[in-house]
Amino acid sequence: MTKKEFQRRKKEIRNLYDNGNAGIGGELASELVRELYADKKLDLILDLYNSDFLFPKNSLWIFEVAYALNECKSKSEAERIYDHIVSLQPKNASALNNLSNLKKERGLITEAFDLIRRAYDIQKDEIITRNYECLLTIIREREHTAQLYQHALVLLPKENEFVIQKLQTFFLNAKKDRELKDNKMPIPRWKFKVMMGTDEQKAMSLLDQWLGKGYIRKIDQRGTYGEQIYEFNPLLFNELPKIRPKKVNPQWLKGIEQLNADALENLSYFVIVQSIERVKKTIRNILMRDLDELFLNFIMKNHKAVIILSGSIVEILLIYFCEKKHIEDISYLKGGKTITKKLYDCDLGDLLLYFEQTRLLSSAVVHMGNISRIYRNFVHPGKELREQEVLDQDKANICFASTMEIVKRICT
Repeated sequence: MTKKEFQRRKKEIRNLYDNGNAGIGGELASELVRELYADKKLDLILDLYNSDFLFPKNSLWIFEVAYALNECKSKSEAERIYDHIVSLQPKNASALNNLSNLKKERGLITEAFDLIRRAYDIQKDEIITRNYECLLTIIREREHTAQLYQHALVLLPKENEFVIQKLQTFFLNAKKDRELKDNKMPIPRWKFKVMMGTDEQKAMSLLDQWLGKGYIRKIDQRGTYGEQIYEFNPLLFNELPKIRPKKVNPQWLKGIEQLNADALENLSYFVIVQSIERVKKTIRNILMRDLDELFLNFIMKNHKAVIILSGSIVEILLIYFCEKKHIEDISYLKGGKTITKKLYDCDLGDLLLYFEQTRLLSSAVVHMGNISRIYRNFVHPGKELREQEVLDQDKANICFASTMEIVKRICT
């Protein structure tokens, strides 16, 4: 149809409206719209629909007009017409499908799914089936997310004070961030430690935990610079200020804050680990376990644990030294008697007496070993009560330092 022919017929319809024949004019207008739709002249359909003489507009509330409006970005008007069509023709699968798409674009997922499900029950063509499966996936994901977010409220009160503090700091900083929209925001990796107020290693550990517990979640979107976008559990914005975490020893919280790669570097942890790589596996496994626990407890300022572990490490180092020298039995004099024991039957006192008398190790090593032996005896509560000696930071420092020195001397 040419534009000239369209204008002629449009004028004819207008004359009918002007002369009080809106019924006939409306029928001719509908007929013209259908012809234009067949020719894909959507712009001309809108020209006719928006004509000032056409009143009431609902005389042209038909599928073809709604389609043209939707394609030409007049979506709200298109939705209104599709709503009207569906109310009159509840089994119009095409109208149901198109109306579902419009609702989906507006984020009305539940309404959109109800419409597409009705369309799918009527007609299972390729387009409707694809749209149905897409919305079904979204609905299931939303249900799963809702369950995840609700379960987070069960887990939250069980968190310790450190985690609650970091969560509160994280959510408060998010709330202040201008990029937070609809509980979502792009967060580059470096920003987590800033938002949580901790170091990167702990920030990444907390992030993994929080993702698993539903405190936040990744969504399938990226920010302007390719950053992952995260959704914050909306229930937590209201719940976190009310949480009163179970009190945790403040020394532990302080220790956790100080537990990082820099602190370990300053204590020569990585140098020590490298120095024991040549130790045979059976001993290395035990030694590495005890060293890890020693460093952890030293940073956490668990003094008694440091003292006891120091003695254990010195003992296994002396056993390792004997094995390197192919010594299977040890003998030493005590009270005028010779005492002989299998290597693995010896305790720290036996080993130190043996090395003191044989001088296979320097007197400095024996002396440092005796420091750990003396304090390790405080494993017995009775000794601590009887002697009323406080196991403080100074004693922990002495045991830790002497143990590190023995490691270096025997393993390097």
